[in-house]
Parts: sequence; structure tokens; C-alpha cells
Amino acid sequence: MLNAVLVGKRIGTGLENSQIQLEEARGAEDVLTATVFERLSYLSDTQFSAIMSALLQEPFGRLDRLEFWPSWYLQDGTRVEPDVVLSDGQTTLLVEAKRHDNQRQQSAEQLARELLAGWGDGALPDHCLLLALGGLDDLRESARSRLQQEIKCAIPAPQLRPFRLICRSWQQLFEAVQTVTVGASAGEERLVNDLARCFAWHGLRTHPMRWLGQLSPAGIKISPGVFRAWSRK
Repeated sequence: MLNAVLVGKRIGTGLENSQIQLEEARGAEDVLTATVFERLSYLSDTQFSAIMSALLQEPFGRLDRLEFWPSWYLQDGTRVEPDVVLSDGQTTLLVEAKRHDNQRQQSAEQLARELLAGWGDGALPDHCLLLALGGLDDLRESARSRLQQEIKCAIPAPQLRPFRLICRSWQQLFEAVQTVTVGASAGEERLVNDLARCFAWHGLRTHPMRWLGQLSPAGIKISPGVFRAWSRK
């Protein structure tokens, strides 16, 4: 499906009679999320565990459960659909993904509702991890702590249970994938290339931005006199 979309095969995408660009389509971030986590789940247990542990900066074991867009309900009957829930049998990870890096799209209220619905449904245990992936304009610890506090304030005190918020960018996820898959098999390299193409389709950077001051000198030596030799037209 990814390759069909990338080469412009619109039939079956719901856009065959539309002038809208695929990257502008409603639900594009759901396609991004599914593409990335589906492909990660195809890796070996060792590689998947290493990627997630590197991303989360804490141990995460072999994939035991992967569920996209589960339907949970709040006490008032409102349905909530988080993007992804993963478990290694010991730790449960709730993922709320937003499409863009370097933009504030994550909402403390939405994240609070997802936790409340998950706890109420019995799908999330105490001490679960909440991964805000993308949609962040500040990845510093102070910003993470502030967002976690905003989430706690949006949850009624009697219903609040222990959880930990982790904030990461899509770029950080791709860097974790690249680091772990160095020297990978040809099939695994193709999978990483698929991820890179998907990121490019969504306008996401796969590597940190390099500023002019960070570039190494090229060692080119030019004397001012050479410019006088240029003829003006």
C-alpha cells in the first residue's frame, strides 16, 4: 500500500476523483503511524526491543501485543481512540502520535482523556508509559515535565493513577531505528528505506538539522585577487 501511494496510485485510497494531494488528506497521520509501527513490528524481537528501548530510554522487551486505534469509553459514553498500544508483557505503552515535528499539536486534555478511558476500560495498568510522538515544539525535560503536570491537572484527583510521560520526535524514532539496524540484512535495509520514504512523503526530517556554523571547513583557499580576474557581463 505504501508504494502504491508513493507512486501516485490513487484507486483504493479514496482520493481517485479528488484534486487534493495525498499528504494533505485527512487521516494522513494515521497512515504515517500505521506504516511506521507495522514495519517496526516485522523486525526481530531483539531489534524491536533495542529500538524501543533506545527511543524510550528505558528497557522494553519483545513485542507481546500491538493494537491500533482501540476504542475505549469515558464514563459519559464518549469514545476515545488512541493511536497505538504496545506491550512487552510487563510494560504497557500508550502512543499518541501527531504528524509534524517542531509544532505544538499535542493536547494535555486529549492525553488525559485517553489515560482516563484506558484506566476505566482496564486496558491500561498503573505505571503505564504515555508516549507523545511528534506534535512537540520543545523536547527539553522542562517542557515534558510541564506537559505531564498539565495532564495530571486535567484528570480528576480520585481517578488519577501513576503514569509516566515520554516526549519524542519522529526524527528521534528514525535515528533509533538507524542506530539499531546498522549492518542489518538486505530485507531490514529495505524496511528502513521504506520508513525513510514514508517520512519524506510527510515532510519529516530523518536527521538533525545542520547549521552553517556546525559544518567542517572545506579547506578551500582563495586570495581576494582572484575575483578581479572575473569579467563582468
